[in-house]
Amino acid sequence: SSLSSIYRHNNNSNNNRRPAQAADEKDNRHLTLDIDAVDAGRDTRTSLMVRNIPNKYTQQMLLSEFTDNGHGPGKIDFFYLPIDFKNKCNRGYAFINFVDFRDIVSFHRQYFGQHWRVFNSDKICDITYARIQGKAGMLKRFENSALMEKDEEYKPLVFGSHGPDKGKRLSFPVGRT
Repeated sequence: SSLSSIYRHNNNSNNNRRPAQAADEKDNRHLTLDIDAVDAGRDTRTSLMVRNIPNKYTQQMLLSEFTDNGHGPGKIDFFYLPIDFKNKCNRGYAFINFVDFRDIVSFHRQYFGQHWRVFNSDKICDITYARIQGKAGMLKRFENSALMEKDEEYKPLVFGSHGPDKGKRLSFPVGRT
């Protein structure tokens, strides 16, 4: 009957819709980090999102690990590990800006696809480009955030990028409202 053919048509068209996750993955393709393009100098973006971080890491612990492995202040000039204020655990991702895009190659080799050494975690590090690029873009994103009224341990960390202040912790620029 015609009613059953309408039902079949509607049912089949629903099956052809992409799940939201597939649409999200398509929308995020520009954030995929192609390490060969970075190595060859074809992609010079500097800001990364590091994902699947065990929730027990504090900002200082993660920064110390990166620093101990040669990826700390001096190589990076912005670092932020968002914290869930209710449970005092990180949200599982961090934002990092490298002073020189070429330093992303060794960072990626060290961490991408690797298990985290601390906390005996099953999580495997994933690295993509951040939506917001560059130190200035990151600073602008957070300058007027309520986050800036929280304790120091919750705020993004900013370091000198060049000259005598390179690698030195700088105070976060206060936003203008």
